[in-house]
Amino acid sequence: METGIAKRVNLFVLVACVVLTVALCPKKQLYFDEPFQIMCSHGITLGNVEQFTNMGTFTSADLNKENTFHNVFMLGADSIHYVMLHYLNLAFGNDLRVDVYFSVFWGILTLIAFYVLCRKIIGDNIYTSVALVLFFTDILFLNQTYSIRHYIMSLFVAIISGIYFFKYLFEEKSFKNLLWLGIWCALGIISHYFTIYIIVVYPVAILLEEKAKFFTGKKILALAIPVVLLLVYFQFHWNPLQSSDYYNHYIKTNRVKVDHSVSIADAFSLLLKSVAVNFQVYYPLFRDKALVRIGSFLLVIALYVIGIWKLVPEKEDRKKYHLLFALGIFSSLFVTVMAVKTKNNMLFSYRYFLFSIPFCVLFVTMFIKNLCASKLNIVLNVAIVALLVAPGFYKFIAAHRGHYDNGLECNQLVAVDEIVKKGLHKMDVPRTEDAVFINSMLPANYNMTYTLQTQTDSATLYDNDAQVVEKYRFPDNGLIVMF
Repeated sequence: METGIAKRVNLFVLVACVVLTVALCPKKQLYFDEPFQIMCSHGITLGNVEQFTNMGTFTSADLNKENTFHNVFMLGADSIHYVMLHYLNLAFGNDLRVDVYFSVFWGILTLIAFYVLCRKIIGDNIYTSVALVLFFTDILFLNQTYSIRHYIMSLFVAIISGIYFFKYLFEEKSFKNLLWLGIWCALGIISHYFTIYIIVVYPVAILLEEKAKFFTGKKILALAIPVVLLLVYFQFHWNPLQSSDYYNHYIKTNRVKVDHSVSIADAFSLLLKSVAVNFQVYYPLFRDKALVRIGSFLLVIALYVIGIWKLVPEKEDRKKYHLLFALGIFSSLFVTVMAVKTKNNMLFSYRYFLFSIPFCVLFVTMFIKNLCASKLNIVLNVAIVALLVAPGFYKFIAAHRGHYDNGLECNQLVAVDEIVKKGLHKMDVPRTEDAVFINSMLPANYNMTYTLQTQTDSATLYDNDAQVVEKYRFPDNGLIVMF
């Protein structure tokens, strides 16, 4: 296909993905720690919530006093996103749709950034469209695009860092490109600490390429600037070790059940599964057996070995192929080590692998591109491509045809609707966090009084005559997570 036509096709696919991202946005259901993000953006975390527990009865005005930039920035573990949500809610009101649309906005920017990354690595050919489709249909992309958490924004930052990494390594080894690479890496670290498993690959690759030639005054300065900015940031904000201590404190004080039975064998098996799924080999998600995990992992390894051995003849393309594989697989190695070290199986949740997904997709796309250009039988080529992409497409279609419920009760939002509709101003709540979350969803300056009734899991709404209007069950189901 001619370059001009391929460019137009790629732009059409990009626009189609953007439109579908907006069109497929479902009716929002809050999931686990999303309320935490909302509450942090209103200035209240585990660091200052206890004062309200000790008060027993408090008002919306008391809670609103905590809704300051200082509290949002200093007490929130991921302060960039919290601060943005803080000012977004001040500008457009406390509405769940505002928070969701903000994530969708980052999802759209992520698609555009990935399109630019594709052009850097694959070029202006039809395989950029293939990569866009594979990325868009990855189960993690839309899942995080519709989440009120900060992951989708951090994914955007990680992709931009990848753009400058490949730009520096393959286009121009300039001060400017290295400086921008360093700045975007610094932004990645402070937007989500797990972007580190992408970032650490960059200096290793650059040093292997340049060796002693790298150590010039200008290049050291280019890296020193973002490092200094990071150090200044962590002088005023939590660092990763402090955040880990904060999390462990929450686990102990709230008796949260965490799987501490992570053996080396369990971790290795989950490593195999994560590598397979991250590289688009979805078979363990259909039948999660040991043999399926092993076979799927070996399929990914076969793609790498066959690609290097037979399919990728160009020196520059081989280097990109190596780098994409390293950027894709290191996330699984990193998370596995972290899980064993902290004895926490929760780290194998797939959102923690999110920042490696663009590079995994591009690795698979490069394999498909070179496979289709090879002299293998066309029927065999089609069979291999189908083996790789069909399960992912099926998973994507199935996820959007069925109705999925996260199974968590969130009657706090029902209570918010009732409060506003009937103009109520007094309620009993079983936990302080329930009041904080409800207050975060009420219109600005709404007058409300909250009283703790910790002996029950029900909330009670009262009218102006202190008569009971409605009761709601607020189960302690992990929906309100404060760590």
